[in-house]
Amino acid sequence: MKKYKWAKQKEEIKEIVEASYDPIKEWNQDKKGYFLIRVNHEKKQIEVGFVSNKHVITKELIGHYAIELYHTITKKKLLTRLEHAAYLGKELYKAELALKYGKRYVQEFPLKFNDKVKVKLEQDS
Repeated sequence: MKKYKWAKQKEEIKEIVEASYDPIKEWNQDKKGYFLIRVNHEKKQIEVGFVSNKHVITKELIGHYAIELYHTITKKKLLTRLEHAAYLGKELYKAELALKYGKRYVQEFPLKFNDKVKVKLEQDS
């Protein structure tokens, strides 16, 4: 197995930016439409509905992996906003994980893997 080395940076970092997001102030509808995502465990696939801004599903995309779905969506030019593409990548990967691990997928909500496990952090002595 090859070991990779990071190149040494010669310049000092000029700016550190703290990430933030306000879903009320910063959300903008994509002019092309939006996507509804679901996992079909029986068929072992991710199903994506492309919805017009008049709330009509105009296309259905089916795949097994996030990468094939988001590449198809970008090739078909079904979105125009970078933040929409980022959101879609996140949601499709969550759907892929839900399919892989047999979990329930609900768009916009975190995946739940095991609610019964309690983690206790202890300081090393």
